[in-house]
Amino acid sequence: MRTADTIRRVPAALAAMFLGLLGGCATTAPATPEPPPGRTPLAGWEGKLTTYDIVSPVPGIASRPVTVLVPPGYSDPANASRRYPVLYLHDGNNCLDRDPFGHGGWGTHTVSYDLVQQGKMAPAILVLVDNTSSRGQEYVPGFGTAPGPSADGYLDFLEKTVVPFVETWYRTAPGPASRGIGGSSYGGIISLYAGWTRPQVFGFVMAMSTAFAYDFHALVQATPPPRKVLRIYIDSGTVDWGGGDDGMAKTIELRDLLVSKGFVTGTDLLHFVGQGDNHSENFWRGRLPVALPFLLPP
Repeated sequence: MRTADTIRRVPAALAAMFLGLLGGCATTAPATPEPPPGRTPLAGWEGKLTTYDIVSPVPGIASRPVTVLVPPGYSDPANASRRYPVLYLHDGNNCLDRDPFGHGGWGTHTVSYDLVQQGKMAPAILVLVDNTSSRGQEYVPGFGTAPGPSADGYLDFLEKTVVPFVETWYRTAPGPASRGIGGSSYGGIISLYAGWTRPQVFGFVMAMSTAFAYDFHALVQATPPPRKVLRIYIDSGTVDWGGGDDGMAKTIELRDLLVSKGFVTGTDLLHFVGQGDNHSENFWRGRLPVALPFLLPP
């Protein structure tokens, strides 16, 4: 695969500027006047939401759409030199109004705009990375092995392709403290795993209704905590479709384990229980106003 094909439909001159950044996270790239061309996924959000087709160079990891949401005021001349933190979200297919599961989607665009305009959340760039038919292999460590779809391969794709693309074409704040990762269910697993194993890339984590198909507790026990740079938000509902507790008991165990490792509740750790919430997008949307102000305080 030619690295110049990392994003389809980008003029060759623009792609050439991007080639040198594919080896790692660009944190000091100069601001660009305009990002490369893409498409607007929702009417009325032109200049705020842009979807790109990002080509994956990682064996076994499929290419996919990635949507970038800039915050209110991003294009204002007064903010031309301002740089913004970034939150990378999994299951980008479900993060707007569309939702293949029929629960209404996350509404991250409207919720985040409301929070920023209410002064409850810092303006931030949200990057919505679509899932694929290999979602389980990409989001659950150990489910798949390289060179096929795997969690580490998926994180390599994020770290070495998606993050440099965003940091080349958008005005991002530098360093892991300004770069977070988040998701729900299996997306919560890969977010916790990414923050714990790659704190040099992602400095804060949002993990909602984490499906503990992977023993993250064992990873925490076995390795030193990267707490000097890592902040974590975890939550659950109290019911799920199978008659369980939406992982509530395991999430409480994880909270207590993180506290035993030195995390401080309210400082670099926040745990929340949505009473009566079940395992679906409309409840995750409802808990964004808890998670985002903690991870991205105004």
